[in-house]
Amino acid sequence: MRSAFVIGVIMPKAVFTLSKKNDWETPPELFKLGCDFFGHSPLLDVCATAENSLCKYHYNEQIDALSKPFDLPFFANPPYSDLKTWIRKCYLEHVKHNVSGLLLTFAKTDTAAFHDYVFGGKAEILFLRGRVKFWNKGIPSINPAPYASCFIFYRKKYDI
Repeated sequence: MRSAFVIGVIMPKAVFTLSKKNDWETPPELFKLGCDFFGHSPLLDVCATAENSLCKYHYNEQIDALSKPFDLPFFANPPYSDLKTWIRKCYLEHVKHNVSGLLLTFAKTDTAAFHDYVFGGKAEILFLRGRVKFWNKGIPSINPAPYASCFIFYRKKYDI
């Protein structure tokens, strides 16, 4: 006689939702793609934790990154609930400190943030094919992000 019970292991799954979570992790292979594409080696992750930082240094939730300088080459996968503030901050810090900065963000090109701080030669853009599956505690989400994503790159200026 067969038992009606099955013994197994249930693996945790991450489910991408903007309304419940605002601190999704960048998949390492996607970080590498953006860095390789733009020839960028960021030292400062401005939106990270000690566990998920992809750079030598990071600002975490306890450090108000929006009040700190981004004076090293930086990377940001900012909270998507406040993108305009973060895109503006990254652009202004790039200009102020003449450092390169790479952002992973939604590709919402109709927004004021894109028109004010990205377009018009202010940045380079890499649009990503498909939807990103962000991570939660090292586990890829089963759902992709609800919108297309892109990398925005602010390149350090060199004297000619």
